[in-house]
Amino acid sequence: MTDATPVFFLSYARTPGPRRSDPDKPVFTFFEELSEQVARLTRVDAEQAGHMDRPDAPSDQWRSALAACRVFVPLYQPRYFTDPLCGRQWTAFKQRVGPDYGRAVVPVLWTPPTAGTTLPLAALDIPTQLPREAGDEERDAPDRYAESGLFRLMEMEDDQHAYHHVLGRLAERIARSWADSPARPVSAEQLTDRRGLEDAFAPQPSKPALRITVLAPTTSRLPPGREAASYGPDTESWRPYRTTPGSLTQQAFALARNLGFEPELVPFEKAYESIAPDSSAREPVRPFAPWVLVVDAWVLGDLRTAERVQRIDEANRPWLAVMAVLAEDDPQTRRDEERLLGLLKTHLTRHRHHTARGTAARGIAKADVFAWLFGELAKSCYLRYLDSIQDDFPRPSSGPARSHGVRRPTSD
Repeated sequence: MTDATPVFFLSYARTPGPRRSDPDKPVFTFFEELSEQVARLTRVDAEQAGHMDRPDAPSDQWRSALAACRVFVPLYQPRYFTDPLCGRQWTAFKQRVGPDYGRAVVPVLWTPPTAGTTLPLAALDIPTQLPREAGDEERDAPDRYAESGLFRLMEMEDDQHAYHHVLGRLAERIARSWADSPARPVSAEQLTDRRGLEDAFAPQPSKPALRITVLAPTTSRLPPGREAASYGPDTESWRPYRTTPGSLTQQAFALARNLGFEPELVPFEKAYESIAPDSSAREPVRPFAPWVLVVDAWVLGDLRTAERVQRIDEANRPWLAVMAVLAEDDPQTRRDEERLLGLLKTHLTRHRHHTARGTAARGIAKADVFAWLFGELAKSCYLRYLDSIQDDFPRPSSGPARSHGVRRPTSD
């Protein structure tokens, strides 16, 4: 280990105020005591155990330390999650380590969250609590830490035993994370890209939802005579196009996200109740979101399922698109193509009267055609959904469909 490779990086929000007053002195004291404990557990020099930025440090020194450390230690307090520098440091570590970065993050609850507040989405999955362990001398220390925060335990004379107990437990977590960390050193220049580092805690613009329902057999419930090669234990495993990796649900979700939507998978039973409710219902159907229903033509051989699909078709919701799949690279589908086409013609009558919708309802033979149609129909359903709700809500000034230069659909 060298001077450029600390065990942990302490990320904290500096307290505003004149430097001569040293308002962050408690943080510096905590850092030094934590470094000593971590150095003892990891058998490195105390000055190499951790890194934290001092007020007089060069503005970009943190990048070099963050590019080399194995463990990220954020000091949680309300100011931390509003400090853009802290948010960028979090992003830099996450991008460097990858999806498993949470294993290498050991948060410190410096002050407890104020009533009615929650952690930002980026930090929700990383535990802050210290569970009790067998043989704990201070059995109530984890509870006092969770209730009061480490700063209060550190400042109160009566809580010194609890403070040192929690300090030791945090050092142990850092040492374990250091030994098991997926982080590997990189150059400081590799911490960012041309877009710069984003603030992990900045509010993100909300994405409009796109509901997706997949109606297909499973291996435990196959149509009579149908082979199981394209199916799995659930409908999300259905893979009709043999030349395309992954399931059709995965493909649809990726396409939806590329279009700027937040996809939501809805089971067929729930979709049926929302799109084509019982005729005795007094309230008119109100759309929740634009919707795409993907149907395997083979399921229409079941009378009850076919009737439900037909009722959805007859409901003729403008914010719904039905995409029927008839994969040409499936030998069994090619053999039964005439019968399957007949089922689609019988049960998807209304959708056949439109151009893009008609193409989708007649049976989509190729994966690339499915991808193109999915994009066109998702965007047009979004615009029609906006039209359906404009009497109740103000029309958004922008959205996924408009960002792709789509005009109002007239014949989809």
